[in-house]
Amino acid sequence: MLKRLASQTATYGLTSILGRLIGNLLLPLQTSMLSLRDFSILSEVLAYAAVLSVVFPLGLETALFRYSNDDLTTKKETEQKIISLQILVAGILLPLSWFWLSGRLIELSATDVFVIALTLAFDGIATIFLARIRNENRSGAFLMVRLGSICFTIVFNLLFLSGISWLDNLNPVGINYRLIIYINFASSFLTFLLMPRTLSQFRFFFDKILYAKVLKFSIPIVMISIVGVSNDIFGRIWLENLTPDGFYGNLANKDLIGIYSGCAKVAIFINLGIQAYRYAADPFFFSIQDKKDTSKYLSQSFTWFVATGLLALVAIECNIGLIVDIFLRKPEFRLGLNAIFLLLLANFFFGVYYNLSFWYKFSDKTYWGTMISVFGLSINAGLNFILVPRYGMSGSAMALLICYLLMCLVSWYKSRSIFSVDWAYGKVFTMIFFAIFLCIVSQLWQPGSTYLNFIWGMFLPLLFLSLVIWLQRSVLFKKLIPNK
Repeated sequence: MLKRLASQTATYGLTSILGRLIGNLLLPLQTSMLSLRDFSILSEVLAYAAVLSVVFPLGLETALFRYSNDDLTTKKETEQKIISLQILVAGILLPLSWFWLSGRLIELSATDVFVIALTLAFDGIATIFLARIRNENRSGAFLMVRLGSICFTIVFNLLFLSGISWLDNLNPVGINYRLIIYINFASSFLTFLLMPRTLSQFRFFFDKILYAKVLKFSIPIVMISIVGVSNDIFGRIWLENLTPDGFYGNLANKDLIGIYSGCAKVAIFINLGIQAYRYAADPFFFSIQDKKDTSKYLSQSFTWFVATGLLALVAIECNIGLIVDIFLRKPEFRLGLNAIFLLLLANFFFGVYYNLSFWYKFSDKTYWGTMISVFGLSINAGLNFILVPRYGMSGSAMALLICYLLMCLVSWYKSRSIFSVDWAYGKVFTMIFFAIFLCIVSQLWQPGSTYLNFIWGMFLPLLFLSLVIWLQRSVLFKKLIPNK
């Protein structure tokens, strides 16, 4: 059964990994071609767009998996009805989001803001169609659409940020933050051209009774997502106001948004695996939620999740100097170097929280997820006001880490009485402590030369991998171990 989950993680998560990876691989191009001020404005735009990017889908993707599998005889009709609801939601949210963004992104024109809102609407609708493709196990079609969309983004960035003169003449907005906004819009629109079969099969349905049930389930989920994204971007947006003037010398506080966002993009490398896992885990665990071995599969998959997440954390942190030099081209970005380790840990524990959240989804108590998320956001906000004036960008990262740690603890404690899972505590905590120990060692001692630093940066992740293999030896080598 876990092999099936791993296969689906690889299939559906591959494109998610590639999408985020390409976004990060384009980071050197964007940070070198855009001014620090333009990159800061773009980062602020993307931060607000990130909040709306979870509002537009309205949690209907998860609802489609949840309700279309209740009765297989009406599965396709239920999918059509939920897709119809998503289109209605996008139409309602489009003008509302334009108005909300206009009041916050005052440096942008009304047209720019409308393009951002339209991009979000297109993305929300595309997401629900892709959810239907996933629900039908059409992995080939899913990969084609997602990879095609990624290719559009890559090509447009490479062409218009290449510095080639004749291409610059075709660019009506110039090399600035507006260029990236319009590239994202073009990629989002062209995505629909890649799924003609799915679009041609769509028929509009309206079902008031189903919608009431779906919205009752999905709205708490979208609230959880809003709070989760707000947790991630809260520190970025408030850095400008909470950081004392002159904290970073002559650097303007407005530029801190760009620096912190660049560092967060490096730290988000650890989220690649988390996103891939989430793509596969929702439909997989909902399809087996009523089986007696569900809790066992949750525990086993969680142990492997922790192992892979921590391996990524160690690999990134032990090579952080090289990674920052490659991806963040301007020297100002090194001011946020100390925050990256804290952000890496925060992103890892966000993934842990996701694994600990299935209990309220299985029991239809999604309101618990909302309450836990609001609790976390409150902690994050309060700690930002306390820590940022003293520690700057590191204080914001510290607040996010503490927020996710407390959310994990609350979710774990509450889940014991509703959907008990026998987690492998010994293995999990051993891996967490050893990973943190290796990261600290890598920062306290560096061999010196570039070549030896590279060897050292490869050795420590391999050392952690050796621990994982030893802890999981009974699973990895069970066919080689004779039965006693």
